[in-house]
Amino acid sequence: MFKDLFSLQGRVALVTGGSRGIGKMIAAGFLAQGAAKVYITARKAGPCEATAKELTAAYGAECIALPIDISTVAGCEKLAGEIIKLEPKLDILVNNAGAAWGADFDEFPESGWDKVMDLNVKSLFFLTKALAKPLRAAASHERPAKVINIASVDGIFVNPGRPTPTPRAKPR
Repeated sequence: MFKDLFSLQGRVALVTGGSRGIGKMIAAGFLAQGAAKVYITARKAGPCEATAKELTAAYGAECIALPIDISTVAGCEKLAGEIIKLEPKLDILVNNAGAAWGADFDEFPESGWDKVMDLNVKSLFFLTKALAKPLRAAASHERPAKVINIASVDGIFVNPGRPTPTPRAKPR
């Protein structure tokens, strides 16, 4: 009974920002749980394709690279178009791609704000909207499709502004 609790047998997933960090870990987890296919996307083709090859070899299931920059609505529509050409149904969409801007508050530029908001908020909405048809096609009452939105500035590196916790001695 419990062996199937986390099974993704036969499911198709798309993970944005899937070439490294949290996205890569999510893609690996989906493959480990039996997903039929996991598509990953990132704006840099080389790392995206290398990660797809690595995960396919490690798990024996298909991990497919779709290197597309989704920081614009046009990029979101391009990615959705590619998925729709390849898959009639999409069971899981993980909106994980994100950006941060390291400027101090007093020096924070409008261009930095726009970059962060465009990728972290605007693209998430428009990609989900563009993929609504294959997500709905995969959904049933018993097994709904899933959209998972990740929000993290620590997806790749530990935040240098947060101190590392000191291990506590065990009480005697």
